Amino acid sequence: MRIELDTLKRSFHQMEQEWDATLDRIAKTLRRIRKSEEALGRAESATVVEGDGSSPLTTIAAQPDRMTRIRQQLAARSGKVGE
Repeated sequence: MRIELDTLKRSFHQMEQEWDATLDRIAKTLRRIRKSEEALGRAESATVVEGDGSSPLTTIAAQPDRMTRIRQQLAARSGKVGE
């Protein structure tokens, strides 16, 4: 009876160690996934979208009539009237 108990204790201890190792591997994998998702999120948020109010403060959106003013200036330089 004593031998069986010792054998069961050893088996149980071995299973606990294997389970702990499995948990460590799962935790490590989840950390890697979280880090890669955070990096992906930072990369996506770093892209500038014109007209979006959430762009960084260092980005200035172009005025809506900018293209019209550029065309007028080009026409004035080339001597053309209205285009």
